[in-house]
Amino acid sequence: MKTLRGLVVLLFVIAGCGGGGETPDASTSTHDAGATVDTGVPLVDTGVPPTDTGVPPTDTGVPPTDTGTAAPTRWVMGYYPGYLRSSLPPEEVDFTSMTHLAVGRATPRAGGTLDTSFDIDPTTGPTFARDLADRAHAAGRHPILMLGGAGEHDGWVAASSDATRATFVTNILAAMDDLHYDGVDVDWEPVDVADEPAFAALVHALRVARPSMIITIPVGWLNANFPDVRPVWAQVAADADQLNIMSYGMAGAWDGWQSWHGAALTGSGATTPSSIDSSVQGYLTAGVPAARLGIGVGFYGECWTGVTAPHQPTTGAAIVADDNVMTFDHIRSAYFASPTDPGSAYHYDTAAQAAYLSFATGHGPEHCTFVSYEDDTSIAAKGAYVASHGLGGAIIWAINEGHVPSLPAGSRDPLLTAMRHAFLE
Repeated sequence: MKTLRGLVVLLFVIAGCGGGGETPDASTSTHDAGATVDTGVPLVDTGVPPTDTGVPPTDTGVPPTDTGTAAPTRWVMGYYPGYLRSSLPPEEVDFTSMTHLAVGRATPRAGGTLDTSFDIDPTTGPTFARDLADRAHAAGRHPILMLGGAGEHDGWVAASSDATRATFVTNILAAMDDLHYDGVDVDWEPVDVADEPAFAALVHALRVARPSMIITIPVGWLNANFPDVRPVWAQVAADADQLNIMSYGMAGAWDGWQSWHGAALTGSGATTPSSIDSSVQGYLTAGVPAARLGIGVGFYGECWTGVTAPHQPTTGAAIVADDNVMTFDHIRSAYFASPTDPGSAYHYDTAAQAAYLSFATGHGPEHCTFVSYEDDTSIAAKGAYVASHGLGGAIIWAINEGHVPSLPAGSRDPLLTAMRHAFLE
């Protein structure tokens, strides 16, 4: 998801798992009758028969892993937007490293209709989306239909009005069924205060219309100086399976800010007021259950000019490239000393638990002097954080940007493999 930047206010971003080979049950949501898990992923097999809901599970042909514990499996949901399909062919998607695949995007329109072009075209888009859903099901994973995204705020407002909400819900469910999806990702951004009643009513209407569907909601990261603890987050969490913080692109040359990492896990302060930890604490304070709260991991980085490291004055500095340009593949090829070694430019900020590259002068095609990005170490730290805080899992924006075609087959998604190790094993 590409970040919409502000100054010192709540920011929102667009878009865009089973552990140890575990196969999620694509037939159920945590809101099914008798369900007890709050994560959108079923309990592992403990040897105790589950509550009989009267709805048989989907047989994927792969038995669940018996871990001997009743703890829920964390999720990893990767976003795959239609406009990035050339970066990662559908047949090369690594489903073993995810539990959910969010495919985008269908967009809300006035009158409660949906545009299902998927940023491709009205004919090819639905075919593309259905193909990915079928591949996810074949792998025993949950395909999720991404709705909306940045720039679609007015469409959400128009489609979700009292006059058109019922029609909108009907059309969402029809698209979900036609395209073979298990649920939807309600990517309404930003959710202005005036939008809260319609936003909550829409999520509730979807839950009532189909209790078994999976509902996920991406939410914005929080500025630690002005945390957004609105009651609406707990309200929609009661109807959703996942609320996932879009915790990437969390920095900029804004008034009062110093240079900072795009996805710091910890270490936020007065002049660097963003981190995953501070955002998580804000949503927990707002009443979102930890088990339904996830974090975000970006498979792209930020290219700064005018600074060479975090905690420097941003006068004259800028982020000149990020999402869609500074993909992990591009960072490796244009900014590493070799394809496998970042070289002496590499640094790891232990306070922020974030990786970065530093150059004395402009480097690479974008002339970066400071590149903030994710690596195995920072992803491992995020996985440990989620586990230690009892959170539900993570989302990735976007799995296409982490794909490295030049690597040998079977090893072309190093960041996605790191996610599997950190979150699912």
